[in-house]
Amino acid sequence: MPSGPFAFATLAAVQPPSESRSVLYEVNFEADAAISGPFDTWLRDHVADVLQSDGFRSAEILDDDSAPPGRIRRIVQYRLHDRTALERYLATVAPRLEEAGRVRFGERYSATPRVLPHREEFVLGAFSTENCLNCGEVLRGQHCSHCGQHAQVRVLSMWGLVKDVVGDLLNADSRVWRTLWPLGFRPGLLTQDYLRGRRARYTPPFRMYLVLSVVFFVLASLEDPGRALEFNVDENAANIQLRDDAAAADGAGKPVVVDTKPGPGGPMYKARPLDEDARKLIEGIVARVPASEREAIRAQLEREMSQASPEDRAVARRFMADPCGEENLRVDVGAEFEPLEERLRGACRKIVADQQGFGRAIFDNVPKMMFIFLPLIAGVLALLYLRSGRYYVEHLLFVVHFHAFFFLAGIVALLLDHLAALLSGGAARLVESVQGFYGAACVFYVPWYLLMALRRVYGQSWWKTVPKFGILGIAYFVSLVLTAIGLLAYTALTL
Repeated sequence: MPSGPFAFATLAAVQPPSESRSVLYEVNFEADAAISGPFDTWLRDHVADVLQSDGFRSAEILDDDSAPPGRIRRIVQYRLHDRTALERYLATVAPRLEEAGRVRFGERYSATPRVLPHREEFVLGAFSTENCLNCGEVLRGQHCSHCGQHAQVRVLSMWGLVKDVVGDLLNADSRVWRTLWPLGFRPGLLTQDYLRGRRARYTPPFRMYLVLSVVFFVLASLEDPGRALEFNVDENAANIQLRDDAAAADGAGKPVVVDTKPGPGGPMYKARPLDEDARKLIEGIVARVPASEREAIRAQLEREMSQASPEDRAVARRFMADPCGEENLRVDVGAEFEPLEERLRGACRKIVADQQGFGRAIFDNVPKMMFIFLPLIAGVLALLYLRSGRYYVEHLLFVVHFHAFFFLAGIVALLLDHLAALLSGGAARLVESVQGFYGAACVFYVPWYLLMALRRVYGQSWWKTVPKFGILGIAYFVSLVLTAIGLLAYTALTL
């Protein structure tokens, strides 16, 4: 049989027409091994062009390992509706495609066509060179050499999905465990290795940061974050502050309200029966605190109010009537920002009406704050190491790794806290002791970790690193305060 570059014109003579039925058409390509890459790419496009012809139903590209040394062999097998469609293709389309192949590769390849008489001859060859479903490159193994996706894509079963999710955690040699150890105990190593190109052995930094932050916030949300923000009662003042559950459990936390006791040297008022207005005031205050603390707060308030002066009662009554009114909350933003003042007062009233809801909203917005906070710190590092020749993204990578470590340390602390809550007796006291030791160790270890990471990644002497570490610490505190203020304002205005 002729074996010119395409030799399509002679096919009709070789295979005489038969009855009208499905046709299996095969073309054997052979080319120099030196052009295998470009040739495979061209062949993929060529097959796609052929499939645009009328009557072609499907095609498969196969690799034939029997090619002689220095050559490659590819087999393309097509299924057509009937022989009429094949003859039409050979007469109209094939000459154009033959010419395109000659222009591209000249005599460095050849093509030999034939019609297969039996269905069992349709699938030949040892290895399919189909295209990757993800990036379109020609496949040469079980994984795509361009993007790494597996050649066989299938819908996962539920068990397969579970294995994919937890497989890395259960595999002792997985990238997860190879990443967590240096992240926790070798400051700066992950950043250093990443910048030197040693990346495949570790979990990608931004993925690691996201995973650890999600785990941290999920663990932190197991207890209602809103309970941390509420009225606490003390014998001297009424305020909103962070709740200390451990202290409350020990009886150390006491409920409090607006100051109703005279200052030092002020007049003392004898206890007297509470009138109806005073009782309404007390009930108004009690209604704003958690139900579990209302009885204790009511008793405390009755004692304080019975000794309060008329002026103090008037102040408390005015405050409880509208804590966010103009008499109690002064907001001077100028005439041009008067609508903003109303929004601030509205936000204030919502916070007073639902302090715990405000606490939950703050907690929900903390991850958003981090996406502002991290670039700020990276900018500080870029200024501190202005002449280091590093790009901004390299400083951002350092910050991402450090905060991933911070979340990892926080995850350990939360796990200890939840474990202590689940246990009782001696086991709980043991875990609480471990908690105390761990917290004290973190106070010293976290700053030391940051210092050592700066030293390793940026490679400067101690005389340069220590002052920059101090400046970074100050900038860290200022940035944290600014982003926290922004967090509170954003949360209040979006309630």
